[in-house]
Amino acid sequence: MVLTISDGGEIFVTDWGNSRINVFGLEGNSLRTLSSKGRGAGELTNPTGIKIGPDGNLWVVDRGNNRVQVLTQDGDFVKGFGAFGAGPAEFNVPTSIAFDNADRFYISEFRGNRIQVFDLEFNYQGDLVPGVLQGPHGMVFDANGDLYVADTGNGLIRKLSLTED
Repeated sequence: MVLTISDGGEIFVTDWGNSRINVFGLEGNSLRTLSSKGRGAGELTNPTGIKIGPDGNLWVVDRGNNRVQVLTQDGDFVKGFGAFGAGPAEFNVPTSIAFDNADRFYISEFRGNRIQVFDLEFNYQGDLVPGVLQGPHGMVFDANGDLYVADTGNGLIRKLSLTED
């Protein structure tokens, strides 16, 4: 399970095993469930990563469908992209998503052993540290703009300094 919290105080939790997103209040009360299992627009299969994007929508890593979907906080489909593969905007078991302060987002791929970088319009910007990561999973940016990555296959937490001096 991975979670993100909205400015309005709702907690969105990926439910990998049930292929959905559960929404809770800050007191832990269940509010609603978003999505259902499937391959269609707005449907999920084993979601793992979730963040509220700069647009206020939920950006969900739909691991079982090898894609990223953008949903409103009410669960309505906005847009999505990706497919299985090894090329740009193709994913091999995507796991996590992170946003930087320069309108880019990052997708880690557990079996693809890479992190792909995109702008908010889904334009491919490149890969980070190709050939280094083994099974990257969770990612988070710190206040300085450095990206921390759980490099599970190597048993490490990697700090990637992405800002230019």
